[in-house]
Amino acid sequence: MKSPPLHLQISQKIRLDIQEGRYHLGARLPTEEELCKQFKASRPTLRQALTTIANEGLIMRRPRTGSTVLASQPQIVLSHSVNSVNELLDYPGVMVRKILAMSYIKTDTTLANTIHCPVNMEWFRIVSLRFQNNSNIPLCLTNYYILPKYAGVIKHKKHLTIPISEQIVEMFDEVIQRAKVEIYSQKVPPEYIDELRVDKQTSALVVMRSYLGKDQQTFQITTSHHPDDRYRYSFELIREQRSMSQTIRK
Repeated sequence: MKSPPLHLQISQKIRLDIQEGRYHLGARLPTEEELCKQFKASRPTLRQALTTIANEGLIMRRPRTGSTVLASQPQIVLSHSVNSVNELLDYPGVMVRKILAMSYIKTDTTLANTIHCPVNMEWFRIVSLRFQNNSNIPLCLTNYYILPKYAGVIKHKKHLTIPISEQIVEMFDEVIQRAKVEIYSQKVPPEYIDELRVDKQTSALVVMRSYLGKDQQTFQITTSHHPDDRYRYSFELIREQRSMSQTIRK
């Protein structure tokens, strides 16, 4: 039987060394020069192997000082690529939602400052986990803050799959006139640790989305906490070419 390509042999060996504890979490792999000598490989071949392992979430590439071990098992990562405004507003369509809690609330000072609304404002809150396909590892924990008049959205036949903002548009003849997205990092709140299956002091990428309707009132706000190794957010901006006459008309 023909042997696999050298870069696959190298990635398999390094992966096994990580899983067996030769390289523990937080440790650095040998430098590229040292690994090239160890495996008798060229730099392009070695880098191809390291890229494979990095894409699995096992290491973070550090070409000059040695890559850092991030995990002992391949990580599930949601890559969210955005090419349009609609895609910017929510997750890809391969997600499933698990409801943890629902309740009517009034914002205290802390929450009001977080989601940028008045103190004592009334909301219908839904707390849920998001999963990708049939995975049992949650990708994020999301709090939905919805105007109470739209609480009936939970009766939508696709409530657990499609974006809640879309459900509100369908059920209540609402229109998304504007949307705001805010992204920041913080430690996973203690009350989310067990549900997200993470260790204490784990960092999270928080994505907050605010949806403004036809009356320019915010009808939904979401805050989603993604453990730092489970989410990647990317988008592409393309410069629009305009003629001088178009510029003058504006």
